[in-house]
Amino acid sequence: MNSDDHMHERPLPDGAAMLANNEFPDAIIEGPDTNVDIPQPGSKYQLKDSLLQIKKEISNLAILDLHNRGGKTKHPGLGYFSANDWLQFADMHFRHHLKQKKRIDDFLRANQ
Repeated sequence: MNSDDHMHERPLPDGAAMLANNEFPDAIIEGPDTNVDIPQPGSKYQLKDSLLQIKKEISNLAILDLHNRGGKTKHPGLGYFSANDWLQFADMHFRHHLKQKKRIDDFLRANQ
């Protein structure tokens, strides 16, 4: 947000399409198989507190004038994103996980 680094770079076509559609594609997306265990929260209360903290931090960012910032950083698979793009992407990513949860809940309900 504080530099003009990579300001002329763009998202790759898949990244640009996702941002334009404001959602991930309606497909199962698999990340790279790194064989790394992803740390899990100790409890649902710890997870809830962490999510509330993220919400607070994003709300603080929302009051900044992100439109006048020129710098971009590279997403590993989707190209370069501005600060606004990253905030939009975070929201899209969270909604993607809610869809995953619904798919799992529906599967479990159907197989009780």
